[in-house]
Amino acid sequence: MMKKYTTLYFDLDNTLLDFSAAEHKAIRKLFALHNLPISDEKIAKYSVINHTWWQRFEKGEIKKEEIYSGRFREYLEFYSLNGDPIKMAEDYFDFLSEGYDLIDGADKALDYIKQKGYTVCITTNGMSRTQYRRIDNCTIKQYFDYIFVSEDAGHQKPEVEYFDYVMANTPEKDKSKILVIGDSMSSDILGGINFGVDTCWLNPKGKSGQYKTTHEIANIMQICDIL
Repeated sequence: MMKKYTTLYFDLDNTLLDFSAAEHKAIRKLFALHNLPISDEKIAKYSVINHTWWQRFEKGEIKKEEIYSGRFREYLEFYSLNGDPIKMAEDYFDFLSEGYDLIDGADKALDYIKQKGYTVCITTNGMSRTQYRRIDNCTIKQYFDYIFVSEDAGHQKPEVEYFDYVMANTPEKDKSKILVIGDSMSSDILGGINFGVDTCWLNPKGKSGQYKTTHEIANIMQICDIL
């Protein structure tokens, strides 16, 4: 018999909203504004640098604030370019907040989920001003019962304290009825495991997982089969 969940802790970026597309557009606009060379190769390099900084943050090696300008400083140094990483960080967040394209099937999956009566909680790392602006402008906001941005919580995924904060501010207190859904092994799945709840890994590229997840799906519509 399928386990009966009541409450879903949904990641936002690259789970419901297409962060990769938003990042790509924002970086193109940023580089144009700051008169930096633009190419797919250079944008891909930025993404790698950015991902590395966020991994360091999730491991507790650096503070979140260090990411914002640090990734641009590293990028400029890598290509021996001149620029102001602090100003680049400010402009980048403005451009990023304009990105709210959906992951394919996200609207249909959420419509199914809400019809079934589940409580949908958005659990996302990031800056509050950026994430709320993106959420406010996306077409699926009406499906969200609660929104929890790490900056407001004072903790971030995968820290247990972040999930404690979410559960303290939502009705469901039975961990067996909570499911964490996300694309990141290092924040969503590890966070759910540490918190003691079931997890569902969105793994569209069929990667090997570092941790054991309760469920695994290749696209977001497959969550409907679990629920």
